[in-house]
Amino acid sequence: MRRIVLAILCALCAVSVPAWAPAWAQDKIVLKVADTLPTTHYMSIQGAKFFMARATELTKGRVQFEYYPSEQLGKGRDMLKLATSGVADITYVAPGYVSEKFPLAGVAELPGYFASSCQGTKGFYALATHGGILDKQEYRPNGVIALMAWNLGPYQLNTHSVKLHALSDFKGLKMRGAGGTWDIILRTLGANPVNFPAPEMREALERGTIDGTVGPAISLKPYDLLSVIHYMTRDASFGSFASTFSMNLRKFRSLPPDIQTALDQAGREATQHLCAYVDANEQAAFEDAEKAGLSFWRLNAAEQAQLRDTLAPVGQEWAKALDARHLPGTQVLNDFAAAVK
Repeated sequence: MRRIVLAILCALCAVSVPAWAPAWAQDKIVLKVADTLPTTHYMSIQGAKFFMARATELTKGRVQFEYYPSEQLGKGRDMLKLATSGVADITYVAPGYVSEKFPLAGVAELPGYFASSCQGTKGFYALATHGGILDKQEYRPNGVIALMAWNLGPYQLNTHSVKLHALSDFKGLKMRGAGGTWDIILRTLGANPVNFPAPEMREALERGTIDGTVGPAISLKPYDLLSVIHYMTRDASFGSFASTFSMNLRKFRSLPPDIQTALDQAGREATQHLCAYVDANEQAAFEDAEKAGLSFWRLNAAEQAQLRDTLAPVGQEWAKALDARHLPGTQVLNDFAAAVK
């Protein structure tokens, strides 16, 4: 009987140990990560999976992850809500998909401010993390903190059946953009923006719902577009696309300081790793597209100058429209321009 009483007392003592006690600091922490990306997509492999592996390594296994890719928990527009509601802890939040929540973050998608993924990423990461203006103005007020923040570099335009050889070819075309800033860019070119999730692009092209899409060459294969895209620009810079992996702010703050530091480091390293991968593989992606039968409109120097002149007003118009809404559009644009330099 005495042994039973002692066992019960020991169990009660164990239960009463406070959560902040040192022994609890070694417990494993399981975080749920959700995105819209196919598991074979380079942003999944070089971004999400790299981040998760690095965070687990930095924490010596204390942080583990449950990964829900390929829209398992929701579509692009759902990702922010999944994070803020706690359904997932870290999600793929692309500002263009929820531009009403992140209008200022569209600065990283404007044309003419950077020539590579890593250059654009440098500016976006600086503004979206560690007390940058986007971190203060949009991410934290929306209940999340950006752990990764990247830019995919200069975007090209492509079509299913309309041969491209001049900017006037885009007039009247139905083009799948990426929401937000891309609506302005496509309208400036005379095209009609149509917004829907990226995984639906192939079906939309096959059905004729859209005439073409926007994106880098490296994204054609992951979305299985090489057989439905026949014409594409090259050596152009129509704009870009910015994305983040963002974490529920309350959840992040509830973690031990060393875990917060490790997640931040893993996100920073994964961001740099992903943009370097994009820059290193974009040329090979163009070659793969050419082998698949795509025809390219290679813009010469005069045509590139015409494109720059056509799109030059976009940034200032974007900033003025936000200023008119009492948002710091001009300040964000100036900060981004300085950060990418």
